[in-house]
Amino acid sequence: MNKLYVIGIDPRCPDEKVREIISSCDVVIASKRHMDRVKGAGLRVKGFVSISPLKDALDFIKENLKRKKIAVLAGGDPLFFGIGRRLLKEFGKEQVEFIPAVSSMQTAFARIKEPWQDAVFVSVHGRKVEDIVETVKKNKKIGIFTDKTNSPARIARTLLQEGLSHYRAYICEDLGYPGEKITSISISEMIHMNFSPLNIIILINQKTYNPPLTTHNFSLGIPDEEFAHSKGLITKEEIRVLVLSKLRLRDDGSIFWDIGAGCGSISIEAARIAGSGEIYAVERDEERAELIRANLNKFGILNVCLVTGEAPDALSTLPSPDRIFIGGSGGKLKEILEVCRERLKEDGRMVINAITMETLSQVGTFLREIGFDFEVLCLNISRTRVISQKHLFYALNPVYIISTKKR
Repeated sequence: MNKLYVIGIDPRCPDEKVREIISSCDVVIASKRHMDRVKGAGLRVKGFVSISPLKDALDFIKENLKRKKIAVLAGGDPLFFGIGRRLLKEFGKEQVEFIPAVSSMQTAFARIKEPWQDAVFVSVHGRKVEDIVETVKKNKKIGIFTDKTNSPARIARTLLQEGLSHYRAYICEDLGYPGEKITSISISEMIHMNFSPLNIIILINQKTYNPPLTTHNFSLGIPDEEFAHSKGLITKEEIRVLVLSKLRLRDDGSIFWDIGAGCGSISIEAARIAGSGEIYAVERDEERAELIRANLNKFGILNVCLVTGEAPDALSTLPSPDRIFIGGSGGKLKEILEVCRERLKEDGRMVINAITMETLSQVGTFLREIGFDFEVLCLNISRTRVISQKHLFYALNPVYIISTKKR
């Protein structure tokens, strides 16, 4: 099978090696902006496929890479908040070759003449601005990748609502293009200004800065009352700990699907364990999705992506997972299990919670039919409560935890 070339493009003309690769490819996958840049450099391309929608572009690569030489064009360094991570997950290290250019963030720090080894970096691309608030609070220098929706003005409004006005902001627009512009302003000034959609924000704390002692000062098993939840619909603390143990999560960049995420308790604990991983919390109910957003903001979780939609349809655009948890199915359990069986990576683990015998039977039958070995835990948990100055036990509903591994 051919290598998949992932090429970083910056506003300068491509160097000779990049020119040779692009010219030799049967197909180049890129945005219109990057394709126009390549054509403007005098390169002739045999075939062009749009990178949007991404799912279609990935499907095209999977169908054609065996017989065609394909290059994907990306901005700057594809492995720095770019498409590189997704392509590695889909195609593996052996099959992908990266040729980076200078990243836009690197260029931005060079333009404002500020060292960047002590900076942290976040992206609001396709996410809520509220997700970055805790990171901004805890750090002195922050580089922010924006998008058309999450503009500098919108980010400024959110930061001011949180009392974060003590930052100098640098808005770096159209870096490397003829209209390049660098604006140094306060957060308060930023709220009233419009900028090019192609921009990066750098924030520098103007107050005396004391970094946090550690970013890993947490223990497993967040008490239920710490989460915003509705009508007791939460995976209880003790059950949550056992679910997480069966998932065997690691901080290795893995992809995790939390299907029927409820208030997000599993996703949030998973995110703290798998710090470099990507967690996708899938929830169809908008009221519960709002609870997830509130909990993500409270705990300062940045590596959870909330997907509002009904499974299995909502799973179609997500990267293939290494781990899956199914906490709710909305009556579509068999359809969800079919998709999970197809998309779960080899040696990936899946855990399903069941509170009825019917669900337990359905899952067991399905896993037997597809030849998956599985284990079931039946949890009967009782907690104490004080009545008339005496401690009495009261029982939680029994829960069945089904865990399996794809081989």
